Amino acid sequence: MARLIYTADLHGDLELYRAAGEAARRLEADAVIFGGDLCPGMPSASVVSLPRAQPEFLLREVGPLVESWKKNRPTLRVFVIPGNDDCATILPALDHLESAGLIENLHQKSARLGPYSLLGLAFVPPTPFSFKDFERRDGPWERPLERQAARSVLATEQGFQVIQDFVAYLLSLPSIEEEIARLPAGEPGRTIAVMHCPPYNTRCDVLYNGEHIGSRAIRRWIERTQPLLTLHGHIHESPKMSGSYCDRIGANVVINPGASGRTPHLVAMELENLAELEHSVYGRCKF
Repeated sequence: MARLIYTADLHGDLELYRAAGEAARRLEADAVIFGGDLCPGMPSASVVSLPRAQPEFLLREVGPLVESWKKNRPTLRVFVIPGNDDCATILPALDHLESAGLIENLHQKSARLGPYSLLGLAFVPPTPFSFKDFERRDGPWERPLERQAARSVLATEQGFQVIQDFVAYLLSLPSIEEEIARLPAGEPGRTIAVMHCPPYNTRCDVLYNGEHIGSRAIRRWIERTQPLLTLHGHIHESPKMSGSYCDRIGANVVINPGASGRTPHLVAMELENLAELEHSVYGRCKF
């Protein structure tokens, strides 16, 4: 029986990381999964040091913390994906932690957990915020027209690089739909997808104003492939606004634990019995 702890949108808060590790110890979890926005830094921040500070945070703070968890529970596996508030400069740091046997980066990759396949994707549709490293058009036919509220930047080792033409930049890249198509095909009913953006028009993608802003491409993929479980984040307030941190698309279970300041938002689950989901704030799921 596979037991998981899932959380997302920790934004560099080590107390939230520690809460996830403590839940994994207490519940004897087989894996902890972090669903994006791993590092300190806000989406419209202008702090020029973030492209360097975020990788350093992972190597200096998160790596030793995970190492302490594994000393107490050597079989524990820790899966991660970045999120749209993370700089792409963290990818080499994630590779380093993976080579050290501490974490497994699922972004654009797959892994096995017993009989289950895990897939990961960090990309989200365009936001009004500055960081653009993990933003993509939702579908290949879409042309982003939204006016950006802040300057658009990409992270480099030398600092932030301003994107002069954000529309042209997005059009030069594969869409989320095309990125999903590149992922290995998993067995229906045995696949767990960790995707930072939730699917469109669910109880997991609701803004404060009630608008649904999830990914239509991710929803189409779920409808077509019917994975067992998809794990998301990105929209912190969604559970509060919709009244639920979980939903269904066909047989698929969709989860967005939400985030709220320094309060841990953790979901404990057994993959063989997803009817018994338990949230650290909202309790049992009501589908």
